[in-house]
Amino acid sequence: MWNKRRWTRLGAALLCAGLMPGQTMQVFAKSPEFARTAEEWETLRDDRLDYNEIPDLVHEYNNTVIQNQIAYRDERDQDRDDVAQDYYDRANEIYNNLEYPDTDDASYGSRMAAALSSEQQAQSLMEQGDESVEDSETIKLGYDKTEAELVKQAQSLMITYWSQYYSLDTSRSAVSQAEASYQTAQNRLAAGMNTQSDVLTAKEAVSNAEASLLSAESSFNTTKENLCQMLGWSYGAQVEIGELPEPDGEAIAAIDLQADIARALENSYSYQITAKQLANARTASGKEKLAQTQKNQKEAISNDVGDKYQSLTLAKSSYDQAVQAYELEQASLASAERKLAAGTITQKAYSEQQAACGNARVAVQTKKLALLQAQVDYDWAVNGLASVS
Repeated sequence: MWNKRRWTRLGAALLCAGLMPGQTMQVFAKSPEFARTAEEWETLRDDRLDYNEIPDLVHEYNNTVIQNQIAYRDERDQDRDDVAQDYYDRANEIYNNLEYPDTDDASYGSRMAAALSSEQQAQSLMEQGDESVEDSETIKLGYDKTEAELVKQAQSLMITYWSQYYSLDTSRSAVSQAEASYQTAQNRLAAGMNTQSDVLTAKEAVSNAEASLLSAESSFNTTKENLCQMLGWSYGAQVEIGELPEPDGEAIAAIDLQADIARALENSYSYQITAKQLANARTASGKEKLAQTQKNQKEAISNDVGDKYQSLTLAKSSYDQAVQAYELEQASLASAERKLAAGTITQKAYSEQQAACGNARVAVQTKKLALLQAQVDYDWAVNGLASVS
């Protein structure tokens, strides 16, 4: 069966291939049909987003990744001399079309300025050819890095989506509380226990709370649209967003920081690109510059992984404390329920305990999302995206 998502992606694939909807085509994604099982394709093509699908969805359906793949078809066999020759060819084309005006030309000044600018551009292209250190391998690494960055971005967006989703409850609660306070202010005014100014202040609080809720809903919807579109859905598609995974406390506890720093250096796209560029360098100055860049990157990667590890452990500690606090509030709420039934506390005291328990639950959700984001940041630092600056 054809669902909305599948047709949208087929249309995108057709356009990328230079075909129009209505013409036949064998593929629906970046990879050929035989690259995955029928069950795997069915999962990717349904209208539900699960967190663990994100890398595959980016690989198959993200427009930037698809365009990079198309571009790489013309670049995959290039060595450093081919890339350099591209610069030389562009420079020669400018030189061949270069014309200097006669001194008696009415527009001599502007035409000479244009000619000198073109000459300077050609010289710059020749120098770039001389200094070129790119080849198909560095180009491919750059495209792979872009894809990895997009996966990380999508994972972070999904975390943001759920963070905003939980925040909507807080915003809605704020509106309800403001409305209740406004009603109370009106009742007190009718009883002669309040002023009109107090009522207007309470009414303004309702308007402010409603405006905050509308803003929160708008941000939430924008986040969902951005997430879905970067994974291949069309604007406004009805997509079910799956739950996030639970924090992996055992994996965090088992981290070997020094081993991960070594892995981060080995996996770093930027470091690999620099190493290949250094091997391709023709001039002594170019080699010296790239060797220094490589040295700086090595130190930066080590520092970045260390910093992200510290952030991860702090986030884990904060999450554990929030869970413990919530468990205590749950116990207190259970005790308050028994006391309320026995008539030993007031309804107001019980409601306050309910609110405290609710706040503790929200704190757990917030800390959980912060921990997941810290995990994403650390894992990607180890897996190729550690900062090199």
